[in-house]
Parts: sequence; C-alpha cells; structure tokens
Amino acid sequence: MAALPDIEQLYAAHAERVRRFLVLKTGDAELAADLLHDCYARLIVRLQEGMPDNVLSYLYTVATHLLIDHRRNHHQARTQAVALETLEEVHDPAAGLDVQADARQRLRRLHDALQELPVRTQQIFQLCRIEGMRYQDAARHLNVSTSAVQKHLALALDFLRERAGTED
Repeated sequence: MAALPDIEQLYAAHAERVRRFLVLKTGDAELAADLLHDCYARLIVRLQEGMPDNVLSYLYTVATHLLIDHRRNHHQARTQAVALETLEEVHDPAAGLDVQADARQRLRRLHDALQELPVRTQQIFQLCRIEGMRYQDAARHLNVSTSAVQKHLALALDFLRERAGTED
C-alpha cells in the first residue's frame, strides 16, 4: 500500500477556499467549519483508496453533497431572528379565556333568543344561516315561497340583533 499523502498539506492547500464556499452557501461560519471538517474526514477515507484526480474538485463535490444532506435534514429547524416589535404584532389564533367566555355567553344569548322565535322562523334561520341553504332551496324544502323565506329571515335577524346583540 502506498503512503498516504500528508493531510495537513492538503488542508493547507484547499481548506480556505472550501470554507469560503461553504460560508457563502450557508451564511453561517460555524456550520461551514463543521461541514469543512466533514469534507476532510471523507477525504481521509477516500485517500485510503487512492488520491482523487483533482483534490479540490473532490472537496467541492463532497461539500455540495454535505450541504444538500444538511438542508434536507435541517430545513424545518432553521429559523431567523425576529425583532420583538414584530412578534407583538402577530395575532394568536387561540383566543384567551376572556374571549372564549365572552363567545360562550353570546352564543348562549343567541340560542335563548332563537327559542323565542316562531317555529317556522327558527326553521328558516336554521336552514339559511346555520346550514347555508339557499333561499330557493329552503322555500322548496319547507313548501313556502322564496319571499316568505326572505321575510322570516329578515324578521329573525332583526329580532336576534335586538335581543341577543349579535350581527348577521
């Protein structure tokens, strides 16, 4: 077996160029240093099989493959720093307890107010506003005219706005 080339000489000859390449691609000097270390670890293994035709080209190829592997394995964890002022403007979709309590109270008032409406008006409100049925379909379903559906719905909405303090 032939003597292995001096890895220190190969490192001195090519490491800075490969490191700059990695810093340029990652934007992270520490990550670039880690990947450079891995490049040379793979080069040492490769040297046991023989010297590559072009060591620098081999190192760039290894670096590119390591970058691809790193991005595949770490793309979800990568985050960027954000100013606190920006975070304060982000809306949290999970409502606080006070908002949830208020919503439950409004829903209870709406339910109670619905119970005070005539049965036909309740049915029309249920079909058109809760189930999303079109006026014509609700009219056919209840065997009434479309204008009757519109009138009952208008009556229900006015009553609910007044009684329960809700919007349509």
